[in-house]
Amino acid sequence: MMMVLRRWTARVAGVVCALGVVLVPSAAVAQDFAGGGPLWYMDAMKIQAIHDAGITGEGVTIAVLDAGVNTEIVNLEGADIEVRQIEQCPDPASADPTAFAATQHGTSVTSLIVGNGTSDSGSGPAGIAPGARILYYGSLQASCDGDAFPAAIADAVEQGADIVSMSGGSARLTDELSQGAADSVADALRAGVLVVAGVPNADSIWEGELGEINGVVNVASVDSAANAAKRQDGSEMTNDDIDVVAPGVDVAGVGWDGTWGMSEWSGNSAATPIVSGLLALGKQKWPDATASQLIQSLIRNTGSKPHELEWSNKFGHGIVNATRLVEEDPSQYADENPLFTDGQSPSFDAVYSTPEPSASAAPDAQAGAGPGVLPWVLAGGGAVVVVVAVTLIVVFRRGRGRGDGGGDGAA
Repeated sequence: MMMVLRRWTARVAGVVCALGVVLVPSAAVAQDFAGGGPLWYMDAMKIQAIHDAGITGEGVTIAVLDAGVNTEIVNLEGADIEVRQIEQCPDPASADPTAFAATQHGTSVTSLIVGNGTSDSGSGPAGIAPGARILYYGSLQASCDGDAFPAAIADAVEQGADIVSMSGGSARLTDELSQGAADSVADALRAGVLVVAGVPNADSIWEGELGEINGVVNVASVDSAANAAKRQDGSEMTNDDIDVVAPGVDVAGVGWDGTWGMSEWSGNSAATPIVSGLLALGKQKWPDATASQLIQSLIRNTGSKPHELEWSNKFGHGIVNATRLVEEDPSQYADENPLFTDGQSPSFDAVYSTPEPSASAAPDAQAGAGPGVLPWVLAGGGAVVVVVAVTLIVVFRRGRGRGDGGGDGAA
């Protein structure tokens, strides 16, 4: 099954992080939030101000696909979490409470979405969207029998998920998962579900099965000074599939120190639920916006002010900006998922094109259509929309694989 790291700065032309704080990939004029400890991401993105305005993700459902989870910890008290059982996998919540290695990842991911800010040690992870409903799938457990991703996605869609969040992958599934993952993602996108996934961390043994699947929001991470996460050799990580970056270095988690008190962890796995939580905030604020419009808003409203769409293999389209995502009306953007690339699956047409009526059904459709010209007008308009959408999408995401992308990643 699948499961699905960089810093905050302030440069004039740079990438920005949440809520009006200018964040850029330069250490020259850096506002480092590390002094806030592992909860620095809350301050950097000014999340509390959004919560105080009543935007908490309420009414939004997020499906989390991960390994084991401990839903009984103090940090998750009061959270709306439903653990869903997949036939191919054991109960992800059945592990012993002291089995930290089996549950620390999934529990920390969940805490970054709906954590209540407390833990056994006092303060704890604060969730980006504490009002959201969580559907939890243990589809990334090592003991799952084969590919559980399609089953998890299908159930999430059926249960009304608005967002699917997957923070990792599994090397053993890379080959067998490819087409099945693409088909499952296509079904989710067709249903209006946002799919968010983490790209592989540096020196990871697994490949991100969703990294080259069209329509998915691929996430990497930054640290408290808006710097790219580092490889073991000290160089900055790059990836041609990055769409956006978010806080993911030394952020709040649980279980990593062998207790259910607050500890620190790092990785794209941490940045992924933060982006999923931000999209939940945007969806609550703008309930009539489509999934595609929310993605458009996410990648266009990085940085501290309006800007042209840019991309680099370090920052993607930039560091997410929570304030602008909530403040900007997504309906101003085209209802077209911009994360499609030629040569990858699923194709744009396969996901979004309306099937043509069969020959046998055509006479009845025309008989009740009123003026005979109407069906032709609709059909022609649809064809134009599809062509334009494909053109725009290729321009947007093709930049992800270009060496001449948006310079240093400044948005």
